Amino acid sequence: MGRTFDIDQVDRTILGSLREDARISLRDMSRRSGISDATIQFRLKRMKTNGVIDRFTIMANPAATGYLVTAIILVQTDNERHDQVVEALAEVQEITEVYGILGEYDLFLKVWSRSLDDLNDLINDRIRPIEGIEDLHEIVVVERAKDETSPV
Repeated sequence: MGRTFDIDQVDRTILGSLREDARISLRDMSRRSGISDATIQFRLKRMKTNGVIDRFTIMANPAATGYLVTAIILVQTDNERHDQVVEALAEVQEITEVYGILGEYDLFLKVWSRSLDDLNDLINDRIRPIEGIEDLHEIVVVERAKDETSPV
């Protein structure tokens, strides 16, 4: 799946602070946690170098940016074309997550659209025509009870 790196409670505290507010200053993080600025800076650099931190980013509010509909799509692929399907799906802007899964379906997609009509067009005009897709199962999300990044 991925390599692991041993992180301790200091690293977890730093990651937790960043998860709450990625714009927090080193000084504020130090003041809140009791960890020195220099230690925080060193630990951040080390975690970035060792792949614990992939990137620093924001989480935009989907509704505020016009993406009112979220859908989960399960995809069955032709084994011979599976990798090409994954590559093609990864190029679609409205698809924000593509996971390989075990079971009846091969892929799990998280898809965003501005409306149900747009979602229908996306599925029928841009996803279904991808060669190697054998079957789709679409699920429209009606409530987002929790939406967070991975735990630290």
